[in-house]
Amino acid sequence: MRYDEDYSVLEKDTVNDWYSSLKYLKINKGIYVSFGGSFRVQYLIMNNEGWNPALRDEDGFMLTRWLLHADLHLSKKVRIFAEVQSALANSRKIFVPVEENPLKAHQLFIDYKPFNRISLTLRAGRQELSYGSQRLISVRDAPNSRRSFDGIKAIIRQQKVNTDVFYMHAVEDKIGIFDDTSSSDLRLWGAFSDISTSKENLNLNFYYLGFYNAEALFNDGAGIEKRHTLAARIVKYGRRWRYDLEGGYQFGTIGDRKIAAWSTAFATSYRFNEMAYSPVIGLKTDIISGDKSNTDRKHQTLNPLFAPGAYFGMAAPLGPSNLIDVHPSVSLKLGNTTSFSCDYSFLWRYSIGDGIYRPNMIPYFEFDDTPARYIGSQISCVFIFQPTRHISLTTGMSWFNSGKYLKSVTVGNDILFGFISAQVKF
Repeated sequence: MRYDEDYSVLEKDTVNDWYSSLKYLKINKGIYVSFGGSFRVQYLIMNNEGWNPALRDEDGFMLTRWLLHADLHLSKKVRIFAEVQSALANSRKIFVPVEENPLKAHQLFIDYKPFNRISLTLRAGRQELSYGSQRLISVRDAPNSRRSFDGIKAIIRQQKVNTDVFYMHAVEDKIGIFDDTSSSDLRLWGAFSDISTSKENLNLNFYYLGFYNAEALFNDGAGIEKRHTLAARIVKYGRRWRYDLEGGYQFGTIGDRKIAAWSTAFATSYRFNEMAYSPVIGLKTDIISGDKSNTDRKHQTLNPLFAPGAYFGMAAPLGPSNLIDVHPSVSLKLGNTTSFSCDYSFLWRYSIGDGIYRPNMIPYFEFDDTPARYIGSQISCVFIFQPTRHISLTTGMSWFNSGKYLKSVTVGNDILFGFISAQVKF
């Protein structure tokens, strides 16, 4: 989150190079501005996108993204943050807003700190949101265009407890120049707290999230969605062991149907510090509820709200709904600048009365009453080379092996995906 960066320490820095001047440009006493941005280019190739051989891509396509921001501090109490974004999909046959959004006002907000002794910040305007593990609220860094919201937020920072309270309208991405608008049909409100306990490296997260969607669509029908989410998370970071446990419950209504959905996720990893390449072995599991019947007045499909686009892997962007996931992984540190990771995800439907969903919660296929549960497996491997803190090069591949469920509702061809990416950040 670029708006969390603080370069005020450079005021007393005696080194006056071009980069320091870019990050801290003094205008007057107590007034300064900081500039920054990033450029990312990705080449991607995908065969059988959406498990459909008609979407075979022989020569691939390229995604590019510019982000440029200015952070103006008018005093210790007032700052203005502005960021523009340009996301382009070159040689893509079909444009979608998450890949192609030529120029947008991505962020523009003002911060005001009303008190000297109380760490309270009031924020109003267009802004990014990211909370906890990003299972429910994420910036959506993939595939190309990042997500933002219009609204207000109160930020309270204490020694061990940090809390955000907010009310937002989602920004609707459009394929045009400065044409993105705030959507009154898609709203988000709630509170998030991050608590550092007295025990070292142990954090607790608590969520309440309210969600309104005027045009919700699920396998059991459409309707106005008014959904509430209560969730909690515990995270432990150790020198060798790390674990992350999160669970949540959702209630509310969709049309005349009552919501009763839930999810639980557990991830753990162990680092072998004394071994060559410092291998880390990990395991993640998810159990996420799905609807039991599309003919009753109960709705059990979990809505991940604004989840990231590649939660279960790169090749098949499945939304985390109606799923059971078992996900082992391994990562290696090949040097000071190079790392390698590989993971293998196995996916089943939680309920045979519901289908599978895209990350934006649109059903993938017209619902078919098939008893098959096994969706398939996906293996992904990634190399990362980061010679400096400003430059990173990444390449990877992913193969999705279709299971019995996909072969019963669609052609079910395996997906093969590969990419190479370069990013410069300043």
